[in-house]
Amino acid sequence: MAPGVSASILEGIDELLTVIRLGLPIELRRSLACTNIIENMMGSIRRVCRNVKRWRDASMALRWTGAAMLEAAKGFRRLKAHRQLPVLRSALAKLQPEHSGKPVLEQNAMAA
Repeated sequence: MAPGVSASILEGIDELLTVIRLGLPIELRRSLACTNIIENMMGSIRRVCRNVKRWRDASMALRWTGAAMLEAAKGFRRLKAHRQLPVLRSALAKLQPEHSGKPVLEQNAMAA
């Protein structure tokens, strides 16, 4: 096996095992295992943000990134397994108490 291939597999092994461990339906697992969605959005962000010649501050970067994400969203199609997203939500809700004593919403409210 090529070193690049094995390094790539090792890089994503935690996420792959997490998706399998959640016990998601195969169609949803296949959709989540693919990085095309993320790569598509990152390409759109690069394309839109390359017009900026001088970044003034972090808020400017956030505004441009947000605008690029809105632009990318125009080209998104529905996730093939979109009807199975409630299964993902419940699996993540079951997993959450393992990693944190308090639900995320409570943590966010306390942080604010």
